[in-house]
Amino acid sequence: MNTRNRTPSRYVYYGLHLYFSGLSLRKASERLSQIYKRNHVSIWNWIQKYKPQLVKTKQRRIAEFIVDETLLKVGSEYIWLWIAIEPENKQILALF
Repeated sequence: MNTRNRTPSRYVYYGLHLYFSGLSLRKASERLSQIYKRNHVSIWNWIQKYKPQLVKTKQRRIAEFIVDETLLKVGSEYIWLWIAIEPENKQILALF
């Protein structure tokens, strides 16, 4: 009988970080596989489970939002990460 191995959370977070930083699923899995072997389907499943819940803008208009940016070093590359947050409900509107 085969037993399933649960991926430690630090590798799940890193895989999600790679994907949301702009890498494709396959490129993110290639980078992650250098330290912990997982394929692109695993990362896709994590995205489905842990993706940020977006605010439904059809119900109400968003009058104010906060945008923040940071420069991340992923491997030898630098990548910009932007996030938009609604201050009233503290909900993530978008990640770029």
